[in-house]
This record gives sequence, structure tokens and C-alpha cells, in this order.
Amino acid sequence: MAALNFAPSLAQYQQSARLLAVLILAGCTLLAARLHSLRGFLAGLSLASYFAFIQFSSSDPFVSRCATTLLACDFALLLLVEDVFFDWQAVMWWAGFMAVQWTSFTAFSRWDPAMLGSVATKQFILPFASIGPLELIFALSVILLLMRFLLFSEAVGAGLVWALVAISAGLRNLGLAEAYIALSGLVIGICVIERSHWIAYHDELTGLPGRRAFNEALAGLGAVYGIAIVDVDHFKKFNDTFGHETGDQVLRKVAASLSKVGAGGSAYRCGGEEFALVFPELGLEDCKYYAEEVRKSIEEDTFFARGPSRSNRERPERRTAAARGRHSSAVETSVTVSIGLSEPARPNQDVQEVIAAADKALYNAKHLGRNRIEVFSPRQARTAKPNAPKAAVNKAPASKA
Repeated sequence: MAALNFAPSLAQYQQSARLLAVLILAGCTLLAARLHSLRGFLAGLSLASYFAFIQFSSSDPFVSRCATTLLACDFALLLLVEDVFFDWQAVMWWAGFMAVQWTSFTAFSRWDPAMLGSVATKQFILPFASIGPLELIFALSVILLLMRFLLFSEAVGAGLVWALVAISAGLRNLGLAEAYIALSGLVIGICVIERSHWIAYHDELTGLPGRRAFNEALAGLGAVYGIAIVDVDHFKKFNDTFGHETGDQVLRKVAASLSKVGAGGSAYRCGGEEFALVFPELGLEDCKYYAEEVRKSIEEDTFFARGPSRSNRERPERRTAAARGRHSSAVETSVTVSIGLSEPARPNQDVQEVIAAADKALYNAKHLGRNRIEVFSPRQARTAKPNAPKAAVNKAPASKA
């Protein structure tokens, strides 16, 4: 943007910038479709419609300002689109809406430009500034997009904001408007890739890094580290009692507590109700201390769980909830976790052996009553091996007797 801002608007570059904008907008839209980003695809359609209007409309700066404000409204309207699945029906509706919108705006701007100018240049007196409707609408659209991004940290939402910033900067140099549009399309395409990357490496339900991120974290560990395997106690029973929606709520609450682990530890969701904590460059005793803090915070975090009969949808299994012992009213409850912890016993030990040891420690924690931390150190296991045959010998006579 800085380079384009100081670039001269030379006519010989305009054709190249136009071709570049077409290629980037087409690539951005196809990439969004391939990566199943509905909001990114609709944003690409909006940019393409805006680009077409700029090409076939007059080069009046005021009309360009009106079109940019209209594009900002379209981007703000995209906040109503849930970017969770790709819906071709929504794409057809949006394409029709774009066609009607830009055709109407083109006709209106050519039919009575004086009326358009008198309405859009009327000043509003605010406490600190005198601005017109165009600036006010544009600013409100950007504020809405920023608020959505700050609340949900969505990559495509950030792309919409930066695309508007680039296009508004292009209004200062209309000779390079196509180059700024190409830059906006490039920004949205990059944000679509970022969204796809986040989905690949994070768990959608809890927001924690997923199995792929966990495997990459294991590959980067040094000689000293600790791994904790965390499992939610009685999760299946909890699901059967309160329903899967409350079960999802439990997983999110546990994930939120695990994400606050200290000492540079990282939390991952490995699948189902199983999580993992990785402590790089931390000894076993320190790992146990911080894992215990997390376990206590989960145990003390009570919440109200509601039975599945609270749903308005009538399902056969919910109509028989009372007969199956499910709760239909709010119940104050809490959830606990069992944790198995281990560390490498020797240099260059295979990390999968450490994970297997942590799994054994988790099994011991559940066998001993749950809601606790058990440590399995291969070093301790080797020192305990000589006593195993003696125990077996002592048990044999007793069984015969």
C-alpha cells in the first residue's frame, strides 16, 4: 500500500494493473470455493462486482467514493453469514443481490447525479468533526467489522477490514484503482488460506490446537520435557445424563482451563474427551505442580447443567428422559479430570514411549479413584523391576493354600 500510494498513475501501467486485478480476484474467489470459505467467496464476488462497476462507470471521484461506501456496507452485511459450511444457494442469492445493487446504483448515478451528490455531500455536525453521510457509513461499517474481529478473531473478518483500507487508500489515486483492488483481493485470499490453516490445526469445538499441532509440537521437543494426558472423568455418563449439548459445554470449559496452564505449557485436544499438556524444558516435579493447578481449577469450576428436555425439539429419546434417569431441570454440578504424567528417562528417547508411559499413569489415576494426578517415570519403573519376581513368588503359595 505504501508503494502504491507514492506510485505515479501512469497510463501504460493501467492495463497491466487491470489484468492483475482480474487474475487475483478470480484466483481469490476460486480459492475460497476450494477451501469452503463462504464468506471469503462472497467477499470475492463483492470485490469483482465493485471492480466491474469501476471499469464501466465514469471516473468521477465522487461516484467512486459512493461505490466504495456501498462496498463497505456489503462487507458489513457479510457479518450475518456464518462461515461454517459452503452453501451454493447462498452464493446464488448473493450474486443476484450484487447484480441488482450495482445495476441500480449505476442507473441512479447516471440518471440524476446532482441528486446523488446533494444527498451524499450533506454535512452532519458531530461534537468533534463535520463529516458527510459517506464518511459516517464507511466508518460505521469498518467499526462493525473490527468489533467482529476483536470478538471472534476470524481471519476472513480481518481480511475484510484490510481490503476496505486498501480500497479507500486507492481513492487518493484513481489512476491506480485497479492495483488497489488487486491488493484487496490478495489480502482476502491470504486470509482465506489463514482460515484453512487454523481449521487444520485447531479443534473447532474447543478452539484448542488439535492432533496435527500436537504431533508437530512433539517433533520439536528437546531432551527435557514433560507430557500429561488428561481425560474427563465419567464423560460418557455425563453425556447420557445431561445430553450432548451440555457435554460439549463441558469440553469447552475443560479446554478453557487447560489453555491457562502456566510455565509455558501448551494444551491440545487429542480427540473425544482426551486432552494433552506439553511442557517443554520443564522437569517432572514442576510439570506436576502446574498440572495440579489446572486439575484443581477444573474441579472448583461449578456450573449449571440442564437436561436435554429443555430443548424445544421433541425427540423420542428425550420424551423418555425421565424413565432413563435424566435431569430435566438445572443442576449445579462440576466436572473432574484424571491426569497421567511422564517424562523421558534417557536422552533421545522416543517421544511415543513417553506418551505410552503417560497413558499408563492415566490408567493408574482412574484405577485409584479419578480426579487425581499420577506420575509414571520409566526411571522409577526400572528400579521397581527387581521386586516383581519376589512378589510373584510370595503370591504363589498363598493361592495354593
